[in-house]
Formats: sequence, structure tokens, C-alpha cells
Amino acid sequence: MQTIPLFGSGVNAYSAYISRQRRLNCFYEVRQDGDKAQLIIRGTPGMTSFLTLPDAPIRGWIVVANVLYVVAGLVLYSILPNGTVTSLGSLDITSVGNVKLSDNGVQLLIVDGLFGYIYTIIAGTYAQAALNAAGSFGKITDLNFPSKTTSICFLDGRLIAVRPDSRQFYVSEFYDGTGWTNVHSLPTYGTKDNNSDLLVTVSAMNGVLMLAGNQSTEFWQNVGTSPLPFGRVAGATKNIGIAAQYSLAFINDVHLFVGQSLYGGAVEIDLVQGFNMQRISTDDIDNIIRTFSVWQDAVAFGYIIDGHKMYQITFPSAARSFLYDITTQFWFELQSGVALTGRHIANFGITFNTFTFVCDATSGIIYKFDPDVYTDNGVTIKRQVTSRHVNMNGNWFAIDEVQLDMESGVGLQYGQGSNPMIMMQVSKDGGRTFGVERWRSMGKIGQYKSPRVKWDRLGASQDFVFQWTMTEPVKFTIIGGVVNTRKQEGK
Repeated sequence: MQTIPLFGSGVNAYSAYISRQRRLNCFYEVRQDGDKAQLIIRGTPGMTSFLTLPDAPIRGWIVVANVLYVVAGLVLYSILPNGTVTSLGSLDITSVGNVKLSDNGVQLLIVDGLFGYIYTIIAGTYAQAALNAAGSFGKITDLNFPSKTTSICFLDGRLIAVRPDSRQFYVSEFYDGTGWTNVHSLPTYGTKDNNSDLLVTVSAMNGVLMLAGNQSTEFWQNVGTSPLPFGRVAGATKNIGIAAQYSLAFINDVHLFVGQSLYGGAVEIDLVQGFNMQRISTDDIDNIIRTFSVWQDAVAFGYIIDGHKMYQITFPSAARSFLYDITTQFWFELQSGVALTGRHIANFGITFNTFTFVCDATSGIIYKFDPDVYTDNGVTIKRQVTSRHVNMNGNWFAIDEVQLDMESGVGLQYGQGSNPMIMMQVSKDGGRTFGVERWRSMGKIGQYKSPRVKWDRLGASQDFVFQWTMTEPVKFTIIGGVVNTRKQEGK
């Protein structure tokens, strides 16, 4: 038996003959001490239902002072850590489409592409320049507030909003989202002026204001000027803009988003830290995105699992989801259900009360991620790993045995998963097609030593690709694999 590197970083994109690799609903963990293996494969978290809101879909959310504020349909809800749900009011018109929420610690600002709304968090009532007659959910009435905005953020006591179809961003009064004028009654706004592309998104992190346009990104800081307190950081502009507004996500001190170049318009995924920007998508990932007829509707969120900083992105129109591990710098695929391909059910994610919660893309269900749960709220999770190409410099060779070193004895007491099975298929035509299904037991509960997860007499070829699939609701951990090869005489 010999150890052959079966698992790599490639993704099946441009040509299966180049790479047929797939890592579905799993991720790599690199072991620093290399105890048993340097690289292991773990299953992604399952989900359990936390609660279901009566309105759908969930359009956006934010956590303020350990309270989760959610816009679902027309309604703004507050959710406490114990699951108590309170309806706080309703938007006027829009019941679908993503919304953005931000806060200044005192007020919650919501924008839906038509209006802006303010909820006063501390007083528990709605504050605005002038409430409407019903007094239910007041819109911001200051004429300097940029109507139809879809992008907002908060920095240094001020809420900030993009004026659509322009290069301008507007700034609220100090800790007052109802007023968008300064003491001199002049509009307080800035202009993204280093390049001529339109401003799409504003975002703030670590005291830096990021202005992402269609094709370039500028960075501004608080310079203490008046009436506009922010000024552009000279020499920090990047010639990469944002191609999908809701693909912007935060993990600790970094931003990630789908970007596009000022030169050539190529779509990629970028990471921003401070004033630095780097491409994190591989050629494979970029090739896949390039095939989508629509990528502008991408949605994304970040979360952390066992120290792995994860960026989960979904392209709804293309029905594809991907996972990027910032810690290991590998890409993976995600999907819900057992179809050949598909997207993951989660749209948005958020950290609330120390847990990661995600929302269903079409309903009012909020789920909790749990690495010790092996279904998506009772629905089967399909986990699949497709190997690298195994070849011997173009020579014909035979494989007498393939053995997976994986955690066994993880079966359940009864029902599906009591005798968990894993299936392998083999391709001998460069990864283009796969042969018969070969099922093997992973061991019932407590069967830690046997049976071995292995396959015999796999025939001969110039190129092998192996694909393993598991749909059991049990722990999924692969430590490695070994292959017994033999030169094929007369070939």
C-alpha cells in the first residue's frame, strides 16, 4: 500500500480532465502537529430550528446589545436570546427584497430601497423628525436623507447612507439618524472622487470607511473636519469594485465580497483588511462564477467554527453555494438536499448569543448551526468528496485496493444511520463519468476497529478519479486514504 495525495485544492470548473475535485458540505482542517495526518476532512455544521416568524421572507437582520432585530416581510421583529419574539412595527410598501440595517447604539436604521426608518432602541419607541398620522413605523422625513438608498453603515457616531446612482454618501447628525443636516442647515455629504464609477456600498470597520463603487474602492477616515468629518486616504484607492452588493460580509477584521475590476470587468472574490485588498478566489472559482448568467444577486455571511473563519456565499439565480475558509485558504461547495447540484438553504447568517444563526431563503424559519448535528433540521445532508487525478505519468496501472482512513463506529442507536454506509464510484475516463456504486459500512456504533472502509479489484487505467458520497446522519471525518497500485504489464 502506498500513500498517494488524493485530496487537493482544485475545483471542477473549466474541465474535468484538468480537475474533477469536489468537496461538498465538508471542509479541511490542517493539523499543525500532523499527529495522524496533516490534512483531515470534516463535515460542515448541521442545523436545528430555533423559531419560525409568521412573516416571510427574512430580508435582513442585525444584533444590537444581544437583541436580534429582524425584518421579515413587512414587519420588524425583536428576538431575545430565550426566543421571545416581539413585533415592533411595519414597513410601508416593500415586503420582498433585501434590506439593510445599521445602528448608532441608540437608534436602529432600516432601509429597503425606498424609505428609511428609525427605531429608538433605548426608549423602545420610534423616533423621527415627524411621525406619520398612525404613529406606527415612522419614516425619516429629513429631505436630505437619500431616498431609495440600499446601503448604510455607522462610524464615529454617525450613520452613513449612499445616494443611489451617484458618487455621493450622506452623513447623519451626531447620534441622530432622524437628522441628515448639520448645525448650518447644509447637507452633509461626501463624494467618491478618485474614480468616476458610481458608489454602490458603504461599510465601516476598525475606524476605516470603505466606499465600494462599481469598479473601484476608496478608503476614508475621520479627519475632524466640518461639516463632513471624513476625508479620503490618499494613495489607498483600489481598482476593484463590488459586483454584488449583498455579497459583502464581515469576519473579525476583514471584509469579503464579489469584486470586479476597473480594467476588463473580470469577476473575482476579494478580501479587504485595512487598506489592503487581495483576490482570494481561485481560477476554478472565477471560472464557475463566469458561467453564471447572473451573479449580482449573491448573498453572503461570515461565521467561525473551531477557529475556522468561514465566508459562505450563495448565488440564488444560479442555485450554487460556496464556502471559503480564510484560515486554510481552501474553497468548498455547499448545498441542501441530495440532488446532483443545488444551493444551500441559508440566505443570511449572524452571530447571536454566541451561536451562528441562519435564515431560510424562502420562509420565516431561523436555524441554528450546530457542528454536532448531522442533518439540516431533519433533512439529509449529502457529503461528497471527489479525489485528484491519480496517474503514473501516462502509464497503464492497476489498483488492487483503495482504503479510506475515516472515523468509524459513529453509527446511531436505531433508524437511519444505525449502520452507516459510504459509497465510492470510480472514473477511468479522466473524471468525465463515474461507474457503479460500491457501498461499504462505516461501522455500527462502537465498532471502532472493523470493518475497514476499503474497496478491492478496481481494474486498470491510465487515470483514476475516486468519488465518495455519504448521506447518513452521522459524524463525517476522513483522515486520509491509501492506494495499492500495480504496474499493468503489456500496456
